[in-house]
Amino acid sequence: MNISLIIVTYSLVFLLAFSVALFLYLILRRVVIQQQETLFQEKYQKIESEILKLIASPQQGLALEIAQKYKSFPNVLTKVLFDYIEQIKGQATDHLKKIFDYALKEKCLKDIYSRRLIKRLKATHLFVIFSGPSDTPHILKLLNDKPVVKLVAINALSQIPSSRALSYIFQAFENDSVSNARTYMNIMYGLGDKIETHVNEYLKKPLSTEKLALMIELAGTIPLRSLSQDIISFVDHPEKEIRIKVARALGHMRISASLDTLIRLSDDEAWEVGAQAMKSLGKLEDVRAKKVLSKGMFSPFWHVRFNAGHGLANLGEPGLKHLQKVKKQKKDAYASDMANMVLDEVFYSGEA
Repeated sequence: MNISLIIVTYSLVFLLAFSVALFLYLILRRVVIQQQETLFQEKYQKIESEILKLIASPQQGLALEIAQKYKSFPNVLTKVLFDYIEQIKGQATDHLKKIFDYALKEKCLKDIYSRRLIKRLKATHLFVIFSGPSDTPHILKLLNDKPVVKLVAINALSQIPSSRALSYIFQAFENDSVSNARTYMNIMYGLGDKIETHVNEYLKKPLSTEKLALMIELAGTIPLRSLSQDIISFVDHPEKEIRIKVARALGHMRISASLDTLIRLSDDEAWEVGAQAMKSLGKLEDVRAKKVLSKGMFSPFWHVRFNAGHGLANLGEPGLKHLQKVKKQKKDAYASDMANMVLDEVFYSGEA
């Protein structure tokens, strides 16, 4: 019994000591973290102040002086450079790149070749943003790294307004698997009409059906209206998916010159293509499409009728009058029901 009591007593003492030690450790850790955060902010403000002076009135050798002074504080210096490279444009960025070259580039180059994935990830964005033409071999290597590293590099490249950076993005898109293609689309879309020349180039390349479809979709979504004729050239493509994308892209572009092409696609052998063509014809809001849209109301396919009905509604009074006629006719109950539904939607939304 005494032995059991001793064991229990020692256990309680040990637990109490452990709890006190853990509590003290957490307090000490918090104090250390707060001190580190304070020191980080103080150093950040000092570096920021000197960089602002450099940007405002650049002096010969000042960038090198800043780099040498703060080279031993890579984390703080990296944060300042990141914050300011995103805010300033033009020649002022050259001063920041000089600081990077002098203070951080050597370490960054080591880290992007590190075996540790986390190191490569942290270094990749910084290196790509501040890279120059001589760094091309290193960037190309990053584009062959694991997908997570490669996509970080692609994101960084999208922030560099140069034809070289855009070429790397499109090359990576071409070489990467289809499973990652949608990610590239999101990045490219954010670049807007800057990518027009590259999209035009890649529409002429022998891409897979999936990637070609995405290129056509991208041209329409931005939209890149100057590429409408390049898009129209795929109107007879053997793959249904490509013809759907053509019809959709032309609808987004809303160019009256595409009317004849969309009318042709409305009579496609695949009902999915016809349905998309009807939808795009409605977006043109061109009364010349009334006859084709009217024909679509009598299609055996629900989606074709639905898009044709809304297309007629988009034509305004002429289209609404025609929907009234379709509603009253007795030859095709499905067409009548669709016209009735579209008219209800139009007048209900108008009342709302």
